[in-house]
Amino acid sequence: MHLNPDHYLQTESGRIFTAERNAAAWERLYAELSAALLVRKRPIVMVIGVQGAGKSTWTKQWASEPNEIIYVDSTFATVNRRSRVLAIAKAAGVSVSAVWVRVNLKTALRRNRSRPADEIVPDDAVENVFKVFEPPLLGEGFREVVVLDNDFNSSTQLGDRLADS
Repeated sequence: MHLNPDHYLQTESGRIFTAERNAAAWERLYAELSAALLVRKRPIVMVIGVQGAGKSTWTKQWASEPNEIIYVDSTFATVNRRSRVLAIAKAAGVSVSAVWVRVNLKTALRRNRSRPADEIVPDDAVENVFKVFEPPLLGEGFREVVVLDNDFNSSTQLGDRLADS
């Protein structure tokens, strides 16, 4: 299962972003995550990083593998933004691993600009997230924090380890 608030912003004519739609997308993500955990308790992997880092690319690779993991994919730039997913997991009695896809600002901006037109985030938004980004820490409640620097194609052992969580 792959949850991303951006998925809920998609329409037949492409992604449409407004503050209201974004807030509703996050609420829908939280509701779907909670509902999924009621049906079957399974570990969560929170995939974290600035826009253009490669989070969704990495997540699509691992979410397509047969496993019991729920992947939650977004910038999750601050401790506060991550706290609700961690609280939902704690209430359900499941573990959360963090996978931080870390890139430099230049790489993030380049990758962001290569997206389909309706998915490109303004450069200043990427720069702002980069400035406020708080690296994930075990103390937040994560079972583990894994950092992937640019080259995540060699993360087979990581995928195996997360599947065993």
